[in-house]
Amino acid sequence: MHQRIVFVFSFLIALFAAGDLAANDETVRILSWNISDDAYVAEPAEFGALLRWGDPDVVLLDEVSPSADVELLKNALLALNEDSDAAWNINFGDSGGRQRAVIASRALQQPLPEFSGIVAYPNEGRQRIFARMPLEKRAVVEKQLDKGIPVNGTVLLAGGRRLLVVVTDLQCCGDGPESWEEDRRRVEAAELRRLIRQVLQRESVDGVVFAGDFNLVESTFGMGLLTGPYPAPHLALIPAELYHPDGISAWTWDGRGTPFPSDVLDYQLYGPAGLEMRSGFILDTEKLDPRELEPYGLDTGTVGRTGDHRPLVVEYRWK
Repeated sequence: MHQRIVFVFSFLIALFAAGDLAANDETVRILSWNISDDAYVAEPAEFGALLRWGDPDVVLLDEVSPSADVELLKNALLALNEDSDAAWNINFGDSGGRQRAVIASRALQQPLPEFSGIVAYPNEGRQRIFARMPLEKRAVVEKQLDKGIPVNGTVLLAGGRRLLVVVTDLQCCGDGPESWEEDRRRVEAAELRRLIRQVLQRESVDGVVFAGDFNLVESTFGMGLLTGPYPAPHLALIPAELYHPDGISAWTWDGRGTPFPSDVLDYQLYGPAGLEMRSGFILDTEKLDPRELEPYGLDTGTVGRTGDHRPLVVEYRWK
């Protein structure tokens, strides 16, 4: 019980001290979020309030609709620091069809050929997926695959450091570990690992963060692929250990009202060779005191109105 109280107290300190955790040369604060199509379009006030709470230097969004207006995202980001002339750089990914990935940062970005344009599924992987699925589904899935893996990646240039960030949304669902959906997740994970390896063999970076909705609903095999191994010195990535304000709950997708239990689907992986986790939490307004939320323009139902996924906020310190 004592540990739980300490955690909640620490969480609230982090909440109110957000302004003291502004970006500097030693830390980087990353918010990652599956926004389920267009949260910043459909719920702009809630989206902006949650961003103010998270106070990020980098925003990684997945499952973004290609029709979502990037100017609305830009306006929400600029509102975070209205007294600052600092610009936000927004990279709206091309790959993934209706599920795009977006990288927004205060830092300048170096585009990467591996993640620019359509990130294709390998031919062998495509055939493996088709072999497992019912014939009547093939035409629809083939069109999806033609639009590429939902992923985006870039190198951020900040404070003399180079940070590789990648964000993805892997295939969802499946009715067992032998399902075609699970196999598609594995194909996606293996190809993304190959591309990250390729980047790390060519580019010198000081740190790596790989975030997104990994949809590990049938097995953790995909996680094993995504964590590495990678070229030295980064070698392997580890997940940031995150909790809700109660210090116990760790789910990131709300399954209430569905046949499925709430689960951990969203992650931030990072390379401990270059970064250490300073603090972090799953951003959820539901069980906090409304009086504590009011200064941020939040209420207990805010995060639920933006979708079923909860944002993850992690502050890293450079080693």
